[in-house]
Amino acid sequence: MTPRQISLLIATLLGTSIALAANPPKPPMSDIAAGLLSIKIDGMQDLPISGLKMVKSGEQTVFISSNGRFAFYGGKLMDIWTQQEIKELADIDNIANRIHLSRMKLKADDLGAVTVGHGKGQVLVFIDPRCPYCGKVMKDLQALQDQYTFKLVMVPILGPESQNVVVQLACQLGASDAKTKDAVRDRLLKQDYTGLPSEPPVQCNKEPLQKAVVTAKLFDLKGVPFLIAPDGRTHSGAPEVLADWLADKPKPSPSLATTPDTNAQNTNATEKKP
Repeated sequence: MTPRQISLLIATLLGTSIALAANPPKPPMSDIAAGLLSIKIDGMQDLPISGLKMVKSGEQTVFISSNGRFAFYGGKLMDIWTQQEIKELADIDNIANRIHLSRMKLKADDLGAVTVGHGKGQVLVFIDPRCPYCGKVMKDLQALQDQYTFKLVMVPILGPESQNVVVQLACQLGASDAKTKDAVRDRLLKQDYTGLPSEPPVQCNKEPLQKAVVTAKLFDLKGVPFLIAPDGRTHSGAPEVLADWLADKPKPSPSLATTPDTNAQNTNATEKKP
């Protein structure tokens, strides 16, 4: 995060209706430490935070996650993206471990998304056009077009070849005619990029692509495919069964009995899992 972004976050935090009240008298640090060591822990859950910044603004101290999503101030932990306070362990799953695009006022079409399907639930999928696991997702989603609308957002993470493919297709998406957009969608679904120019287009609106790259960094994508379900659940990698993951079906329980043959089969399956 840049200093300007941090300043804007602090201004947002301190300007909301959840403003800081006057600080009560603070107990000595030794008492606080003793209290922490003696408390009974009822539960524990990790926050999806990869780094933390300590920011001073006058007399105020704010701790902000590296991606700018979470802030701790005045004894409160806030999800800045949704402007919600995290109070309970359950909130971490309901808020912190989900990405609610509507609450963020983030529109997939602003990221140059390719639309596949016409169902009620929207699924956002970050892909690299040359990624084989992305190919699996794109193959699986074609059977679910009546139930969901898939928004495929291209980000180049596999090197210069991917970057050229993404730029070429993103520029073609800027065309106004539906035929060209359909051709881009077909290329993606088939992962067929033969005949694409190698030189960058002379005229191209790259703003949607730039927004897509920035959003991918904001979401701290470690790889693709990266999926966001209609209810905000996220998944990094290709789900084993896309329809089951989207429906939030529980995974089948492992067998209680193990034989040498089944154990060998399970071991091989685990090794092949990406």
